[in-house]
Amino acid sequence: MSWQDKTIVFDLDGTLVDTAPDLHAALVHSFEIAGLEAVSLTTVRDAIGHGARAMIEFSANAKGYVLTETQLTEMHQNFLTHYIAHIADCSRPFDGIIECLDFCDAKNARLAVCTNKTQALAVEVLTTLGLFDRFHSIVGADAASEKKPSAAHIIEAVQLAGGELKGAVMVGDSSTDGFAAKAAGIPFFLMSYGYLDSRISEVPVAARLDRAFELPAALERLFSRAS
Repeated sequence: MSWQDKTIVFDLDGTLVDTAPDLHAALVHSFEIAGLEAVSLTTVRDAIGHGARAMIEFSANAKGYVLTETQLTEMHQNFLTHYIAHIADCSRPFDGIIECLDFCDAKNARLAVCTNKTQALAVEVLTTLGLFDRFHSIVGADAASEKKPSAAHIIEAVQLAGGELKGAVMVGDSSTDGFAAKAAGIPFFLMSYGYLDSRISEVPVAARLDRAFELPAALERLFSRAS
């Protein structure tokens, strides 16, 4: 069965790519310049997926720091400068992702990225890892009219990919992804290997997958029921 009328929307951080090590390194850099101690990699995983400023604020709060708007802006800029220069030093696609993309491509599915990374950073990391050309659309937070958890972000990613919402599914690892999928009225596949946050239990899931290798079969089941 061809999936030419299906659109598979992927989150980026924690779903397609394990970006946490490079994000954390940039975080540590920005905190060191500010004379502050950053949180551990394990702790910061909970804040990934909501944007860099939110991650800096989360990390500061976790350490008991209260940042002024000026401090936050400076730390955000230092974070971005370091991250852009080291965007894929350690970041890699999760095991099974390449095989999954190959499978979906062979099925003629439309593939989209819907991420709360900025457009420039999303394009940069996907290009550096050789994944940019795998997707029909890539929509970062600042390229959408409203970012996740708004349904608009998913809807615009699907439309730009040339697909229709009725044949779409969201694949992600956070409540932000899940709430956006719910608002858009499409199924949500939770990738439990990613950066799950404290609200993930509030999100309805069509499937919970522990490995990306499980995704093709899960998509097969979903789309066969829908046909």
